[in-house]
Amino acid sequence: MNQATVKVTFNENATTAFGQNVYAVGSIPALGSWNTNNAIGLSSGTYPVWSGTATLPANTSFQYKYLKKNPDGSITWESGPNRTSTTGASGTATLNDSRR
Repeated sequence: MNQATVKVTFNENATTAFGQNVYAVGSIPALGSWNTNNAIGLSSGTYPVWSGTATLPANTSFQYKYLKKNPDGSITWESGPNRTSTTGASGTATLNDSRR
């Protein structure tokens, strides 16, 4: 039996310096289990909104945060508490967030 999934698009409005990239990372394996090396890379194609899509398990609560990877390899986490969301039974979802 295949696990039901939901395609979740992460959109973060974030200004960056040249060479910085934005990623989403979170509490479940599909979001890297908080391992920044396994974070989901977001595209700057609609800058200043960085966007990327991940396939997550359906009906699953998760926590997530955005981070910036700097040209020197260092990481800057966004401030504040972890963000939370829950996937639905199927289909797609979009999370629109602003850098904090």
